[in-house]
Amino acid sequence: MLQKLHAMINSKIIEILKHLSEHEIKKFSDYLNSPFFNKREIITKLFNLYKKYYPGFDEKKFTKERIFHKLMPGKKYNDNIFRNLNSILLKYSEEFLSYLNYSREKLSVKRHLLSELNSKKLLHIFESNFKETKTLLDAPIHKDMNFFYEMHLLYLQKDLFNSYINKFSSEDIFQAEKNLIIYFLMKFMEIQNYILYECRILGLEKKFIFKKNFVDEIMKKVPEEISEIPQIKIYYNAFKLEQTSSEKYYRNLRDLLDKYWNILEKEKVYNNYADMIDFIKRTRPRDEISTVNELFKIRKDIIERKLYTENFITNMFFLNLVKSGLRLKKFDWVNSFIKDFNHLLIDKYRESTAELSYAHYYFELKQYDKSIMHASVVRYEDNFYNLEIKNLYSRIYYEQGLFDVLTDFLNSYRLYISKNRTLSKSDIQNHGSFIRILSKLIRIKESGRTHRVFSLTKLIESEEIISKLWLFEKINELKEI
Repeated sequence: MLQKLHAMINSKIIEILKHLSEHEIKKFSDYLNSPFFNKREIITKLFNLYKKYYPGFDEKKFTKERIFHKLMPGKKYNDNIFRNLNSILLKYSEEFLSYLNYSREKLSVKRHLLSELNSKKLLHIFESNFKETKTLLDAPIHKDMNFFYEMHLLYLQKDLFNSYINKFSSEDIFQAEKNLIIYFLMKFMEIQNYILYECRILGLEKKFIFKKNFVDEIMKKVPEEISEIPQIKIYYNAFKLEQTSSEKYYRNLRDLLDKYWNILEKEKVYNNYADMIDFIKRTRPRDEISTVNELFKIRKDIIERKLYTENFITNMFFLNLVKSGLRLKKFDWVNSFIKDFNHLLIDKYRESTAELSYAHYYFELKQYDKSIMHASVVRYEDNFYNLEIKNLYSRIYYEQGLFDVLTDFLNSYRLYISKNRTLSKSDIQNHGSFIRILSKLIRIKESGRTHRVFSLTKLIESEEIISKLWLFEKINELKEI
């Protein structure tokens, strides 16, 4: 009986109540107690009975029969009546959620107020509220596409107001049209950009992509006062970057974002930075110092401008920034970054990511004992951390000249790769090649036949290998002997 009850009560209304905060539960109580929204006392009583079981709604006494008898003392339980009352309370809860969302958006509230003032021809009150709404709209620093859309709607109401007072204003009409065009261009280019990206990543058919020069033809016909605004230029260059993969549009977009990054919504700016990172990885040699420097600058901007979304940083982004910073010898910055930003990592990976970062940091400082100390704390949550630690230990043992230990360790490393069925082909390739090259380096160094090292250079250049730059560094050391 209890199982059936929970299946029924927990279906919708209880799920909504579970997801309300304590403050929202109180507001919903006020909502139901207002005769403007609810005139049925029994619905308020039903809510008050449910409220006693908030937030878990999982007590054994929470049965439909018990709730019904408290709601209607002395009456026999009637499932149809109970279901009907729950449906009514559900309807009120959905209306309350809608109200919460509506009241949270001050611009939306003001826009609806202006519309109602116009319809009732409360013209003097309209004027003061129009000024307040425009001030509210102008206040934020960022003015993304939603700003232009809201500005368009605002001036539509102003134009309607003008008609009521028999005043023609070409400026108000112009503002309504101009802001709509700006919004349309930005939204259109954003959607086309996204579709192109999806087609590239997923190999989809490009049936919703317009002809290649369609956007360019539009931009030629747009007045300069629109085409030259920074927001339009950012969206245009982001779209053209995805469409053409041209260095020209990358440079334009990077320069625009350096100057105007704070005029767009944070999520949109972050997406543009992510697109630039993707472009660099696709088009430039990853091991060149200029590539590392460019990626470091972009990732550093994301951090320093607080563009990371949802107030957290992914473990991969964190480690990539640490590694590129170390490659560029920015040791003080990397140390501060690990210390100041590791709290933004998700709980599951926070400790291991921070400790792995410090392990890499101390390795680059050639403080190998400290590197091992931090590496030993890393938990092997997945293959990535396991492989990172194995690769790091291999390099530490080589740097310390512990070749007997390293030879045994590389055998274990090789076995892990060969036996692990969950590794990707690229992981097997990258780490397998590293083990093979490092094993040859050990033999060359121990035999003293350093002339053999020259044949390894071309081999490394032709393959995808993890820690490639470190391997080149060790080869060059042997060449100088």
